[in-house]
Amino acid sequence: MKTLIMSDLHIGSKGCKTEEILELLKDESFERYILVGDIIDGWLFKKYKKFSYQHARVIRRLLKLSKDKEIIWISGNHDEFLRKYTPIELGNIKVVDEFIEDGIWYCHGDKYDGIVKMRWLGMLGSVGYDLAIVIDRFLKRFNKKTSLSKYLKDNVKAAISFMVDFENEMVRQAKKRKCYTVVCGHIHTPDYKRIDDVYYLNCGDWVENCSYVVLTNNSLELCYHNN
Repeated sequence: MKTLIMSDLHIGSKGCKTEEILELLKDESFERYILVGDIIDGWLFKKYKKFSYQHARVIRRLLKLSKDKEIIWISGNHDEFLRKYTPIELGNIKVVDEFIEDGIWYCHGDKYDGIVKMRWLGMLGSVGYDLAIVIDRFLKRFNKKTSLSKYLKDNVKAAISFMVDFENEMVRQAKKRKCYTVVCGHIHTPDYKRIDDVYYLNCGDWVENCSYVVLTNNSLELCYHNN
């Protein structure tokens, strides 16, 4: 089946690229969808207590697709409220913590990030990142092209990278599961490379990169919206 794989939509956050997501979801050639975590930003929903009209449109679109197409939803740290109920099937929507098929391990990845294990620090970073998105939008009015949110994400992650080598840990976990490929998200950095005989593929996000993965005939391709 031709499968669309997405992660880190962060529905409910100010940075969520709703129009771009909806445009991609109009493509009816996909027969299945795998959502690799942080689809709904539950942390920020607790703060704002509501979804905007555009965010609700994305949720409604996913529910509509699920009427006749399979959706596998893998929980992440921002939509961890799902983990109380996993595994569970809601019609054609299967909610799981991880998923293995044909030697490919699908997992959000937060459980293998030492920073997220410090929950208070992760939640503080989430709110700060959302504030940076707002500042970015203000700066763009003055034709400032520098992304403060991207700068903070890249540099904070670099400063604390000694705590965990995320990519290598994901590869190690894939080997433990006897898988030759790992598809994950979480760190908002799209990438596709080979590490120690295992293919590491990160879906990226729909806040900065608008990236996704397409699985066709057991072949994976990293793509970018409108490119």
